[in-house]
Amino acid sequence: MTETMSRQAGANQVAVLRAGGEYALVARRPVPPGTLMFRLDGELTGTPTRYSVQLGQDRHLDLPPSYGIEEIMDRFYWRFMNHSCAPSVAIRDREVYSVRAIQPREEITFDYNTTEFELAEPFECRCGAEHCVRRVAGFAHLAPADRERLRPWLSDHLLALLDYGNGEEPQRVAHR
Repeated sequence: MTETMSRQAGANQVAVLRAGGEYALVARRPVPPGTLMFRLDGELTGTPTRYSVQLGQDRHLDLPPSYGIEEIMDRFYWRFMNHSCAPSVAIRDREVYSVRAIQPREEITFDYNTTEFELAEPFECRCGAEHCVRRVAGFAHLAPADRERLRPWLSDHLLALLDYGNGEEPQRVAHR
């Protein structure tokens, strides 16, 4: 197991661990609930990818092209946040906050369904949480009860859809 510490703001709180060929972002020290852990850095794009985070309708934050793994671990360490249906953090715009107490070396996870309307690459969840959705495909694929359960952690663009009434994306209007 190797550990890489970030040199960016938040570096004193998180580290990237690699074990068994998989990466995870973990806490370096105890983190109380409601703590601003770090801010997401990256390139805005209109196209979702496997690693992007949706910030709004047709607005995604992704890794800039041509960075090596060391710089990604140092500067774009947020990319190593894995999914959990019982997450330790939530994302508000570009800021990552703890939603509960986090212990040292505990994995930093967020619920991908709280930011992504539609995942670029859906997957089977292995988190084992009490309310595990089993298949993570994005907010659009959640049952109404699951959407409502996620309300406290939803990103603004998904919260607006929930409050809009049916949880569907509004029709896109072509601009000339």
